[in-house]
Amino acid sequence: MLIGGRLIDGTGQEPQQHVGLVIKDGLIQQVDRDDRLSHAAGARIIDVEGRTIMPGLIDSHTHLTYHAQQLDLWQLELQESVELNAIKASLNALRVLEMGFTTIGDGGCRGFIGPAVRDAVNQGLVLGPRIVATGPILCGSAGLQDNMPAWMELESDAALGMIVNGPTEVRRAVRRQIKGGVDWIKVSASGVAGSRFSHAETEDLTYEEVVAAVQEAAKFGKKVHAHAHAREAIKTCALAGVLSLHSAEYVDEEGLELMRRHGVIFAPTIAWLHARGLPGYFLAKDPEFVVEARRAFESAAAAVAHAREVGARIAIGTDAAHRFFHVPDGVLEMEFFVHLGYTPLEVITAATKTAAEAIDRGDILGTLEPGKRGDVLIIDRDPAEDIRVLRDKRNIHRQLIDGLEVVLPGPRPNAGLDFDVREALGSHAVAASRVATGDSVSP
Repeated sequence: MLIGGRLIDGTGQEPQQHVGLVIKDGLIQQVDRDDRLSHAAGARIIDVEGRTIMPGLIDSHTHLTYHAQQLDLWQLELQESVELNAIKASLNALRVLEMGFTTIGDGGCRGFIGPAVRDAVNQGLVLGPRIVATGPILCGSAGLQDNMPAWMELESDAALGMIVNGPTEVRRAVRRQIKGGVDWIKVSASGVAGSRFSHAETEDLTYEEVVAAVQEAAKFGKKVHAHAHAREAIKTCALAGVLSLHSAEYVDEEGLELMRRHGVIFAPTIAWLHARGLPGYFLAKDPEFVVEARRAFESAAAAVAHAREVGARIAIGTDAAHRFFHVPDGVLEMEFFVHLGYTPLEVITAATKTAAEAIDRGDILGTLEPGKRGDVLIIDRDPAEDIRVLRDKRNIHRQLIDGLEVVLPGPRPNAGLDFDVREALGSHAVAASRVATGDSVSP
């Protein structure tokens, strides 16, 4: 039982003072003013006066098999065994937990590492967040994850991409992943900057192929998450019925409207799009890549700000913050949102309630309400006043999953606290702040 706190419940409501929680058997039983809370005899009572009670953070799109030691994902498969990658993925799960994220949506992994790490966490073998796991990303020949030349084919159960061509192959691949124990399916509707045969504005899977994935997954009660940068690819995914999509920096007005109308949740991954253009990235010496990366980041900044204006549902997703070479922290994505015109409370909602919905777990996670799982952060300061409070891990007083305190093996790491998001955004931050205050913005 928690009492005496300042409650941010994740629903978007303003913080409430002197409110507490009763958690029993992993579930929230009661949320109310301290003088109205009831509890069984012998219940443990934790007084958190002066602190903030809020839901655990959720990263709706990450990749446990990515890591900073090998940023070139196309080389990762050639230079690192799937067994070693699985061990590193389990260590990444701990790093994510240290950030204050109690749940993640793994958005694509080599083989079935994601489901394996999920099961290891559930069995208490490794320490990590709740994991909603997928398998390899479904993509077409010459698409996102196809790096092989025309004279060579590579069929591997340990690959990050599962190559499919046509609806029949898509359906077969979905069924194979169901057998591998996935919680959801990941499809690629576009390439990405750095792909050998495609780029971010090249479409990958077709509408018919994405629909096949959505329909086949639905037979088994699963949802589909999409990789989509290109303008038309975004529309393809919205019309096909995916639950959420990431990046989408080249979205236009029609695409945002389709996403809003069809309830597709937008996870922009803008912090990663910015990081790719920094000198520490492995492709930073390629001038053509740097131009493409910077253009993508500029487009993402405009898209994130515009999504708020049109009322699109938006969630926090980092594309694997633990691999960031400058600030390995998912809260960095939240800071970008704030400096693009979102209020801290809106961003907290994007990292809790909406992020839970983006991974199809909104019924049990994301808000502090009776019947939800007791995943809670107790913060020494008020992140609704300043979101950077969450980046300084010394402010995380306690962290609960299912009402049980998470005991980390050492102090939480703090990295990149001097990184200035406003400076990174430049003029975008200035324009967004005017939008947030209702001032007019010059064209």
